[in-house]
This record gives sequence, structure tokens and C-alpha cells, in this order.
Amino acid sequence: MQTCRIVGESPVSNRFPTPGGYVAGDAPDNTDPIALARQVIEDAIRLARAELAVVGAELKRAIIQLAIAAAMIMVAATFVLIGVIEALGALPSGLGILGAEWVRWLALGGVFLVLALVLIFIGQRKARKAIKRGRTQVESTLKEDAEWLRELTKRSVKGS
Repeated sequence: MQTCRIVGESPVSNRFPTPGGYVAGDAPDNTDPIALARQVIEDAIRLARAELAVVGAELKRAIIQLAIAAAMIMVAATFVLIGVIEALGALPSGLGILGAEWVRWLALGGVFLVLALVLIFIGQRKARKAIKRGRTQVESTLKEDAEWLRELTKRSVKGS
């Protein structure tokens, strides 16, 4: 026999059978359909509030990840701007005598451009993952809750 005990309750508290065993909890005091319906509604309200808290936490995490990705994209945009400035600075040097100076300026601009492209790629990938993860977590949580509610209503209908 499997049992689950809620912290703070005595081991001999009200227990009622479930498909997985016995669970300690608030068993209905009577079998009045109105009282049972009231208890189901109160449980559904508690579940909805708890689920809103879970969804809020999941969305907060996704927003933080999106903020990090946006910051990386902004840094990359700064590097693109610096790279363009450096590359444009190399043009006048290259128009004179072709020497090592303009090659250095061009190489520095190229390094900034490559760094910017890498940061854009990483930031974009993180943003997509954060959006996808947040969406799938919320969807799976809502599906689990719908299944739980269906099972609860089936038990309530069978028990009355």
C-alpha cells in the first residue's frame, strides 16, 4: 500500500483511496452533491491560482533569457558599428601607397565584424530557444492541468 503524508499532519488523518494508493488529505465529510461540487470548484480555483504562479515563474525565466539575448545582440551591433568605422578608416590608408598600415586597419575591422557575426548568431539562437522553451513549458503545464482536471471530474462523477 502506497501512502503520501502531508507535512504537519498526523499519520492517522483522513485518507482516501486513489488509483495510485491512499493519499492523506481532505476527504469530503458528506456525500452531498452540492458540497462535493463546492469542493471541486474550490480545488479548481486553488489549482488555477497555483498554475498562474507557475506560468508566471516560467515566463519570468523566459523574459530573463530574452533580455540576455537582446543584450548580446546590442553588443554585437556595437561591434558592427566599430567594425564598419575601422573598415572605412582603412579605405583612405589603402588609397595611398599600399603598405602594411591599411592592411592592419582592415584586419582589425574584419576581426570586429567576425566577432559581431558570432555574437549575433549566438544571441539569435538563445532568443529562439528561450521562446520555444517558454512556449513548450506553458503548453505542457496546461495540458497536465487539463488532464488532472478531467481525471478529477471523472472521479467525482464515479463517486457520486
